[in-house]
Amino acid sequence: MAEVTVRDLAPADHEWARSLIAGFQGSERVARLGELVEPLALEGMVAEREGALVGLASVAETPDKGLEVLLLVAEPAGTGAGTALLETARQVAAASGHHRLWLVTTNDNLPAIHFYLRRGLHVARVHAGAVDEDRKLKPEIPAVNPVNGLPIRDLIELELTGDELDRPLQTAGFPSVADLDSLPAEAFASEMAPLVEGAPAFLEAMAAARPFETDERLVAVAFDVAHALPEEGRVQLVDAHPPIGAASGSVSELSYVEQGYAQTQVAIASAPEADEDGDGVYEDEALFSDAELAEQAAQLRAAELRRADEELAMLNELYQQRFGFRYVVFVAGRPRDEIVPLLEHALVSDREVELRRAVDDAIFIAGDRLRRLRGLGTEV
Repeated sequence: MAEVTVRDLAPADHEWARSLIAGFQGSERVARLGELVEPLALEGMVAEREGALVGLASVAETPDKGLEVLLLVAEPAGTGAGTALLETARQVAAASGHHRLWLVTTNDNLPAIHFYLRRGLHVARVHAGAVDEDRKLKPEIPAVNPVNGLPIRDLIELELTGDELDRPLQTAGFPSVADLDSLPAEAFASEMAPLVEGAPAFLEAMAAARPFETDERLVAVAFDVAHALPEEGRVQLVDAHPPIGAASGSVSELSYVEQGYAQTQVAIASAPEADEDGDGVYEDEALFSDAELAEQAAQLRAAELRRADEELAMLNELYQQRFGFRYVVFVAGRPRDEIVPLLEHALVSDREVELRRAVDDAIFIAGDRLRRLRGLGTEV
């Protein structure tokens, strides 16, 4: 992708900027924290890629509050314009001696909240009901987000301060527990969702169980919350996970890594063609070189993996028919052919025992994902 560059907003950009702002805000003015502001009356920055305008930011400086990013819009998304504009704003704040860089976004804007948290900003404060007041100044602010159906009511104030303001933006793999504790419930659920593949009933109950204060307590509370759910919620938590051995294109990025799809595909793709009689076995090993024996081993391993996937598909179906929920297990780095005997054993278990085990493993998976997203490795 071509590099994104940032420059000052020029008068020649204003017509484009007005159209962009109106498209995202409903008008050329922005209402926030009881004020109605015209972004183009403030200092502005434009992001460009290959000569095309792909982003806009407006900033306001005050000695007591720091440098505010009043508006940040990237169009189209995914060009890197938003990150480039935010990084430029950070550089301006640091160079100007401001003690903080800050901004606000609405509680329903889950992509924006995720974007800012991923780039290292932290929740400074949630202004509950602030949008209701701003709507008096700007009646065109809708009551409900038309895309996700969330009520638009609060403003989330995010900031960079201290040492974080003085160094380039850092990518955060997962929000801090302090930020998770502070977010509105819908944003908390959205940020937590990758740990459990969704599971809305569980996430709603976890939001109500805050604060957690530490990762360790978050995981400990997760076990209690999960087992306290009615059966429907526990089954929903289990069924949120894909079946072991599901088609690789149907699973999340985290599940793809956990189930070892990349290694399996490499093993199968690198296996040479079978020997002449097609059984993958050389009858007299002494007749062949080390390289040829290695090829034979690769063929056998690829065949084992294919058979394991076929067995898992059949066993998963039998399991779901017997228990009424999916088979979930904390894979913990084991290849899928090692899961086959575990699933066979589970088929003769008691339903309540099996549901409890599956719920536990769903939380073990969540804890393992949390550690990996934090860059702390994994515990097996």
